Amino acid sequence: MATQAERDGWKKILTGQKLGGYELQECLGVGFFGLVFEARNMATDARIAVKVLLPSSDTEAIADFENEAILLQKLNGCDGVITYVDGGQENIDMVANGVTVPMSVRFHVLAMASASVDELIDDPVSRSALDWTERIRIFRGAVKGIHQMHLAGVAHRDLKSSNCLLMVIGSTTRLRLGDLGRAKNLRSSPTKSIEGYVKGRGDLRFAAPEFLWLQGGNAAHDFIAADYYGLGSLLVELATGQPLTSLALGDVGAVLKQAASDHHRGQTSDLANLNLQYRRVIAEVIDLMPRSIQQDAHVLLTSLCDPVPAERLARSPYNRDRHVEPLEWILRRADIMIRRLEIDAREERRNTRKLERTAAS
Repeated sequence: MATQAERDGWKKILTGQKLGGYELQECLGVGFFGLVFEARNMATDARIAVKVLLPSSDTEAIADFENEAILLQKLNGCDGVITYVDGGQENIDMVANGVTVPMSVRFHVLAMASASVDELIDDPVSRSALDWTERIRIFRGAVKGIHQMHLAGVAHRDLKSSNCLLMVIGSTTRLRLGDLGRAKNLRSSPTKSIEGYVKGRGDLRFAAPEFLWLQGGNAAHDFIAADYYGLGSLLVELATGQPLTSLALGDVGAVLKQAASDHHRGQTSDLANLNLQYRRVIAEVIDLMPRSIQQDAHVLLTSLCDPVPAERLARSPYNRDRHVEPLEWILRRADIMIRRLEIDAREERRNTRKLERTAAS
């Protein structure tokens, strides 16, 4: 993993460089192994995003970066996932101590997003200004994107607000999932141990509890269950600005230390014992929501965020949805929540008009 100083250094070197017909302009974001730039297509003058892998990255990061390109191309027909436009590897000249040295740079060219969801919710003031109807629409967009990925045989494995991108087209805003650097083709064999997966996962405040407790599996259903947890955590983020794992478990470093100690002694903690902590947090989150959606939100969060991964894969608790795909009932429930919030808004407008007429008479 590159240090902040290294990332800043590469940002300075790469700004203004030309890669594959694209000129890198402003740096939009900095990750563990890469940089994202706003760039200009020199042939069409169109604005696009270029994700660059830091040239100092190790072989594992290179493999993840190349895998991201493969999976993005596989998902290019999904309107809930960021569009892959182009990519490759190109040499640029770097001057060091008066000597010009060719440097190989790997890059992805992606559709340009208008913003990411974390920009809307990280600040308490901007989050409080975000209408709840819009928050549930954002959540629904993420559910749709994950559903499309699973149908295509891909798990995201790193869902959080910063990886949810907003595309504004005219008066319409759509959500697309980005940053598939840790995504997994569910039809391929495991390539890492669970310990290796946790080590390279990035911000563990967003990790599902089974991975922190070193009890996750490598099968497709294990990663699908983790994505479900990520969706629930995103809804918690939309309400609080904080990921669910951080709120429910506190210091994730202490959890990892305890898990390693248990593993060394041949012991396994029962994840069901975490239920009380999760229920407490979920209750606190529900209290922040409009009353009309609290019951549905409670059902969604208790289903998606059960600390026992197998429980997240259970069928819908609603009889009418028992025979649909697992995430389809979540989409239906989100639609119901949106309609209820729209009804609330209409009722509020009617009441406001009545008060205005009464005051004027």
